[in-house]
This record gives sequence, C-alpha cells and structure tokens, in this order.
Amino acid sequence: MNINTVLACPACKEELSIEDKIFFCKKCGKRFVAKEDIYDFLINGEDAWKYFQGGLFGNDKELEDKFLKTSDSELAPSDLLLKGLIYWYKGNFEAYEKIMNNPEGKNYYTEDYQKAMQSSLDYTKNLLKREKGIIMDLATGMGGLLIPLVKENDMELLSVDISPTSSYGLSRYLKFLKKDHLLTQIVADAKLLPFKSGSIDVITTAAGFQNMEDGEKVFKELRRVSKKLIGICLFMEENDPNLKPEKDKTLYVKKYFKDGLEKAGWKVHFENEIMAKVEPTPRSEILGIRPDEIPETPTVEEFAVVVAE
Repeated sequence: MNINTVLACPACKEELSIEDKIFFCKKCGKRFVAKEDIYDFLINGEDAWKYFQGGLFGNDKELEDKFLKTSDSELAPSDLLLKGLIYWYKGNFEAYEKIMNNPEGKNYYTEDYQKAMQSSLDYTKNLLKREKGIIMDLATGMGGLLIPLVKENDMELLSVDISPTSSYGLSRYLKFLKKDHLLTQIVADAKLLPFKSGSIDVITTAAGFQNMEDGEKVFKELRRVSKKLIGICLFMEENDPNLKPEKDKTLYVKKYFKDGLEKAGWKVHFENEIMAKVEPTPRSEILGIRPDEIPETPTVEEFAVVVAE
C-alpha cells in the first residue's frame, strides 16, 4: 500500500515532503521517520521507541523466568496468558500460538464474554469484506481483528496504534505468518492522525475506543480523516460501579458514545447488539494483579458493532 499521497502532518495537517522514508513538514518544521518499517508520527516528544526491545518485563530476567520456567499446566489462567505475551515480545511465535491455543487459557474470560466477542469479530469481518479502498485498523494492539482479516481474506490494511512496542511485535508476527506485505503500520495518536482530510475510506477497531481518552477529540479527528466507521464497542450502564469517575463516559456509555459521534458529524447506528455477563479476570498468582483492570466486580456489558457515515 502506497500511503504517501494521503499523509499529512499530524500537528498542522499540511502536506509532507518525503525523501527516503523521512517526512518533513514545511509549515511547522516537524520531521518524522520510519523505524523497523513502521512510520512514526508521534509528536509528544518522548522517545517511546527506547522501550520497544525490552520485552514484557523490560530487563527483569528473574521475573520473566518465573513464567518461562514453570510448565503451562502449573500456571493459573492469567499467568498462562502473561507467559504467552512474554513469548510474543520475545518473537517466539510458535510458543505464543501454542499457549493461545491451550484450552486452559480460555478460562481467562467468561464463556459469555468469549461468545459475544467472537460474534462481534465475525460480524465486523463480514461487514469489512464488502468495503473497498483504504481500510484502517485503529488501536490495533496485538491484532485481534486485523490478524484474522489478513489470514482469512488476504486483506490489505493500514494499522494505527499509539504503542511502538506492540506495533513492533505485530510487525514481527506478520512476518512470521508471511503476511507482512499486506500491512502498512503507523504509530500515531488517535487525536492527531497523520492523514489528509477525507483520505481514509473506512476506519475499524476491535474495542479500541475503550482504551482511549478524550472521546470528543477522537471522534472529531476520525470524522475529519474518514468516510466511514465500523467498529466493535463494549458498553456499560451509566451507573455501573466499574465505571470509575475518571473514565470518559463518552467512550463507555452507549448513549454518550452515540451523542459524541453525532456531535462530530457522524450518522450512527448499532448492529449485532449482545448482552454478556462479564466477571473480573482472574488474578495472577505470580504478580498478584489482574491483567485487565475492568471489570472489578461482576457486571453485564453490551457488545455492539457501531456503523457510522
């Protein structure tokens, strides 16, 4: 995918000059580069790339060994999941896939959650197969939606995530799958996307909104760059005790989510709406924490596919 014609400065939105994978903005003077074949358009000034080879626990070999030197059968579900993530960041994808296919690891989420998420993924994949043009997966993470799309349908995609670390891991995993030719990766903030207005045909995401902040700014930026939005959302009731005061209700409560999108100029409806019982994820016996912060108490969440134009 040649994206040079759709790129713009994320700070001032002006067109970029391009030379040998270096991008210059003549208006504001910002300079962006490609590292590890990933386009870096972060503008916060922090060198997030300094952590990208540190692995899940940085250089804490002793902690890493507690997971790697314990047999899979002896690990609690959360610790088995974390062991898989260690292998992911180390680039040992054979071991990672073995753990992800381990039936014991499936106990990490409730059966209701797993069924609702799988239904949401299948439904979204079917919608996206009908779309044409540039399709961008936002907040890709480890590729929960993107990986099936490229594996099953050979879809050419654009990926945007704010984390260089997970982007680098995903890049190596796609090479392992021999599907890296289908993906163009960008590191950027969803509130400051490096694209010209109206240049993206479809934006998709798999529960990515629930990992963001400043919903109003995100929705405005998505409306600026894209013609259509198709994404998986997880919603709570407004009075749910798991919805902490600091959480942006625009991103967690369905009516506020819809209002926020419409305020940004989208016409919105929801499809494949499913209510699912959700439990707090099991605690890691090695770390003493739960890898997923939400929910803290049993609750019911609504899985829905948002379609906006």
